[in-house]
Amino acid sequence: MTEPLTHDRYKSAMIPSLLTGIMTNIYISIIFIYIEEYMAIISPVAGLFVFVICFFLLKSDKIQAKDAFLIGSYAVAIEVFIHTYLIGWDTGCFYFLFLLPTVFLLKTNWKIWTTIVFNGSIITLFVLLWYLFQGEDSLYTIDSSTAAIINFINITSTGLIIIVVMIYYSTTINKKDEALVMANHALEKQNKEIFSQHQYQQILLKEIHHRVKNNLQIITSLLSLQSNAIENKDVSQVLDESRRRIEAIALIHEKLYQGDKIDRVDFKSYLMEIMRSQQKVNPNLKCEVTSNEVAFKLDIAIPLGLIISEMIVNSVKHAFKGIENPQLNVQLTKNNQTIEIIFQDNGIGLPENFSLEQPVSLGTEIIQALTDQIEAKIKFGNDNGAKFTIVFTE
Repeated sequence: MTEPLTHDRYKSAMIPSLLTGIMTNIYISIIFIYIEEYMAIISPVAGLFVFVICFFLLKSDKIQAKDAFLIGSYAVAIEVFIHTYLIGWDTGCFYFLFLLPTVFLLKTNWKIWTTIVFNGSIITLFVLLWYLFQGEDSLYTIDSSTAAIINFINITSTGLIIIVVMIYYSTTINKKDEALVMANHALEKQNKEIFSQHQYQQILLKEIHHRVKNNLQIITSLLSLQSNAIENKDVSQVLDESRRRIEAIALIHEKLYQGDKIDRVDFKSYLMEIMRSQQKVNPNLKCEVTSNEVAFKLDIAIPLGLIISEMIVNSVKHAFKGIENPQLNVQLTKNNQTIEIIFQDNGIGLPENFSLEQPVSLGTEIIQALTDQIEAKIKFGNDNGAKFTIVFTE
């Protein structure tokens, strides 16, 4: 961003500088015509040609402003040397050298070695001109009054050119700065509006999740009432399991509207909450969660939460018969985009014929279906109790 802006600003200085270079070469050509030294016109005409080319290339952005400056500067230096040799030191052609450092310094990000070499070469040229031509006869003889007039015009022109370039540069930059400030104000206003809309959407989404959670809680309450009213234990158990699954989903929405990230669930917190709910029902159950700080989107969090919930219920129902100190462990790790979840209990272990591909209960069927949904791989076995390993890519 800085380099294009710097080029644009320096271009604002180079445009009038090249125009004044064109006019100066026309003026010098007129001088040579006036003193009737027609062969000498070759020098200012060549300089005029260089400045015109640089002007149109710069206007069409075919060259950088700094390149146009360096080309024009060394054209001026060569011309000053030639013109001083032709019409003498007293005509003041060397004044035009003072234009070069002025325009040079309008660009502030020159490299230090470029600054030293360029300005050093201008000083060297001025000293060389003074040494070679001051007090010496010129190639063309010009009377003192004509030389004095040319000298006056040259010094006046140099001063006027510096003033015009500075005024043009300052005015153009001020206009561009004002436009930039206005653009920044407009952008800031637009950003505030976007932020405000984003905040509104965040609040709206939180409210939606809150209402979904409340509605799910109403459903679980109705299922609980229905379960209590039914004497058939099998039907009551089915209703309780349905209620538990809905509670697992409701907890996801609760975490969404309570958390800082409206589109992601802090899954470590979610796992700990599920474990705590089981400990309320089974006070002797020891639960441990080991997890990185991982947050999942809704399409991962809900099926994964249901999978863990089913595993917990299966362990509580089947694994701890005769176990004095029942324990559940969940370990979640994230390595780059790969997620690994290890669920383990210290129960009696899985039966030899256990299979997720041929489920014998609704719980294992749900685990298999939801594992496929999140495109996860699941391994299971016995290791001082049942052990499930789920691996997937987020």
